[in-house]
Amino acid sequence: MHPLISLSDSSVTRSSVKMVGPVSLVLKPGEHLALIGQNGSGKTTLLKLLRGDYPPDLGGKRVYDFGDGPQESPLGLRQRIGLVSSDMQDFYCLHAARTLGRSVILAGFFDTPLLYQDTSPEQEAAVDDVIELLGIEDLASSAMGTLSTGQVRKILIARALAPGPDIMLLDECLEGLDIASQGEVLTLLEKAAERTTLVCAAHRMADIPRGIDRTIVMEAGAIVLEGDRQAAMKRLRDDGAVMTAGEMPVPPKREYDFLLRMNNVSVVADGVRILHDISWTVLPGEQWLVLGHNGAGKSTLLKLIISELAPYADDEDGVGSIERLGGLTMDEVRPLLGVVSPAFQASYARELGWEVTALETVLSGYRGSVGMLDEPTDEELLGAREWLERVGLANLADRPLRRMSYGQQRKVFLARAMAPGPALLLLDEPMSGLDSISRASMLDLLQKLAESGTPLVMITHHVEDRISAINRVMELENGRSHFCGSRNEFEVAQIMGENE
Repeated sequence: MHPLISLSDSSVTRSSVKMVGPVSLVLKPGEHLALIGQNGSGKTTLLKLLRGDYPPDLGGKRVYDFGDGPQESPLGLRQRIGLVSSDMQDFYCLHAARTLGRSVILAGFFDTPLLYQDTSPEQEAAVDDVIELLGIEDLASSAMGTLSTGQVRKILIARALAPGPDIMLLDECLEGLDIASQGEVLTLLEKAAERTTLVCAAHRMADIPRGIDRTIVMEAGAIVLEGDRQAAMKRLRDDGAVMTAGEMPVPPKREYDFLLRMNNVSVVADGVRILHDISWTVLPGEQWLVLGHNGAGKSTLLKLIISELAPYADDEDGVGSIERLGGLTMDEVRPLLGVVSPAFQASYARELGWEVTALETVLSGYRGSVGMLDEPTDEELLGAREWLERVGLANLADRPLRRMSYGQQRKVFLARAMAPGPALLLLDEPMSGLDSISRASMLDLLQKLAESGTPLVMITHHVEDRISAINRVMELENGRSHFCGSRNEFEVAQIMGENE
């Protein structure tokens, strides 16, 4: 059986930085592969090398053979290599909110983000087949902007699978999904594995479909282990040291009667009611956790707070009102809010062409701007570098975001939000994209930040992310406030629910 893709002593270097290699790897039909590694280990770069997005450096060799004879160029083969990644997810959420799921799936036949040309009856039939196989008829007829993170991920899997690819590359396919959605997506991937060869990159073995046993562990761009699942899990446990955050600076002293106040707020988008009559107050001294499954309305809540979205309702009850930081105007509030979210991370980096460096990104937090609009002060430069050190990226200060992994970018945006000493820190799935070591160190950092006096609102679907400083909880369910109260009340309600 000839290999689909062969790599021999292949490396990838960008801007004089070696991202991966040299690696040698053979991928055969039906021989599914898991790529495991921490943030910055080179998993995503290796996937791009396999797909043909990056050529191997001089001296390396990459050969494709999908049954028509060997060739070194990916020309003519890209449609036969399916891809699902966080970057794709971000694109459709930011730039194609009104595009129907079915159109996104059909675009996979042309390796284009959107559908720009007519399709054949055979392509339409193949899409019908995949939609039925995955059981996503309702999602295919919906606009992408109305779908939850997990639902968009299902559309992207269908998009990659519909053209009948020889290989499907999956980059952190379960990242950002709640437990229920993770199970559903894993089930879809097991169905996909019956039709094509899977290469799954993830931080954890738990995010790899059960049928995949062959595993590669990567560190610093190199393959350090190739074996089965058990060998990989042992290697990851042995390397599981956790960084601990140092002392946090005391934030500037500010006094507000309230930090956030919402009264009877509703949001309707494209005829779909996303939030229903939310009333919520955040007071000084409170540290909030906002919980909910994918599609519960959590990210919409954040967009309301930062005025990226306005309240809107389609009935006589009105749209409600939002006040921030004691009633300041939004222009006054904006530089006082620290914001971390997958959507903000993607839109910021895309607007600046991804060439902005980690240090420049953190410095922009002092202005609440996208990019640096003027020269930073010496104090700001010092503060930005200190925060990059706190998140473990001091050595990457001058690296462009384009040359960083998704998880490393997430740390940069955490540093950006924290550096100015925000009056309120807003965190939408802050642990998304972080490996287990980075996740533990970041939770420790957030705990110390809260202890130092920075109020925060952490939005997540992982209840285990609640640091001990959290003292208030709101749980959203189908756009409604299902619970809003103290942490103790929430935990008692949880125990009672488990015992019923």
